[in-house]
Amino acid sequence: MVTFDPLVAETSFEDWEDPARWESVPERSAEWLAGFSGIVVFSAHPDDETLGVGGLLAMAGELDLPVSVVVATGGDGERIGELREALERLSTPAEVAALGLPDGGLKHEADALRAAVDRALADRPAGATLVLAPWPGDRHGDHRTLGREVAAVCAERGHTLLLYPLWLWQWGTPDDLPWERASRLAVTAAARERKRLALAAFSSQLHSPGNPAGVLSEGFVERAVRGREVLLEPDTRAPVDHFEALHRGSDDPWSVRTRWYERRKRALIQAALPKEQYRRAFEIGCSNGEMSALLGERCAELLSVDSAAAAVALAAERTAAEPNVLVRRMRVPDQWPDGSFDLIVVSEVAYYLAADQWATTVERIAGSLAAGGHVVLCHWTGQADDFAQSGADAHAAFADRSGLRPLVRHHDEDFVLEVFG
Repeated sequence: MVTFDPLVAETSFEDWEDPARWESVPERSAEWLAGFSGIVVFSAHPDDETLGVGGLLAMAGELDLPVSVVVATGGDGERIGELREALERLSTPAEVAALGLPDGGLKHEADALRAAVDRALADRPAGATLVLAPWPGDRHGDHRTLGREVAAVCAERGHTLLLYPLWLWQWGTPDDLPWERASRLAVTAAARERKRLALAAFSSQLHSPGNPAGVLSEGFVERAVRGREVLLEPDTRAPVDHFEALHRGSDDPWSVRTRWYERRKRALIQAALPKEQYRRAFEIGCSNGEMSALLGERCAELLSVDSAAAAVALAAERTAAEPNVLVRRMRVPDQWPDGSFDLIVVSEVAYYLAADQWATTVERIAGSLAAGGHVVLCHWTGQADDFAQSGADAHAAFADRSGLRPLVRHHDEDFVLEVFG
């Protein structure tokens, strides 16, 4: 599980502000900002925009630049009220639009988010409008999703986009900052003071003895006021799939060959299979092929697939001595093999699929299962930042939608294993 304590800093303010780190980073001035006809700033949560670019917004007010703020989460509640108050303290007359999407769940709302971003920028002249959005490398799922969707729309429409980091200053280190794409804003003293007053408006989020649930520590807020406002150019390089990068970096990214958790899980899956031999099997998400090699011993034919080319290469090498095992690159559920199978195995995969993708996958599994066939589901019971759903939710959805009955169920503190037929 990937977690971060919002009240504990990884890197000190002094280390971040070491002048030697910033000597070669270009500076953007008020004159640069005045070259735009307007600003649209996207924030995942009310307060992101003030923390990340509050000084810039205050300077926009000094220049009488029209500003629009689009907040992905929140409706007309307390936090949106705090945002409006903060913008008044910044002396930034701004239009505020709150999309009302679920806090912490933007990764499930990518389509709705993309449509809203597209609407917000539809009538904006390309090149004349400055678009600001959270940096996708910020280690927060909502920031990552919003930044990615805004970047995609801006690339299509030709808008000038700059990305602002937020939790980087709390959770990250200087090695995490892409310095080659960074610039710093020359925030005026007056704008900095207005930013301080604006951040005080977010009383529901400020951590204090009277508000222990607040996630903004005094030190984090002080860093936002005193520290540099950094803007990052979008990364225009072709993106590398997360799982592709993992398998390129290691031939065993999850230590499936050595960890007792993995070895035990494979042994239990083997023991749970109701039949000794299967005619034709399908394994979804084969990674480096350790499970594939074992399944190949129980199947006349086995098709093992993965979305990452590097994983496919590793699995093919691992099963090279088993001619009955065929390894192919395939992105489920958009791609699906022909024919029927009397065994389908889904292990440690379903929680990377959004609910709608998993629903489609379940339907395709049910449609591809031969009479008398079996489906194996096995997933870790924990949580991680890159999960689209929990393993428990995936298993429950399968039970509800597949029309199959459970034959085997093993549930312990590490994982849940079920066989349906």
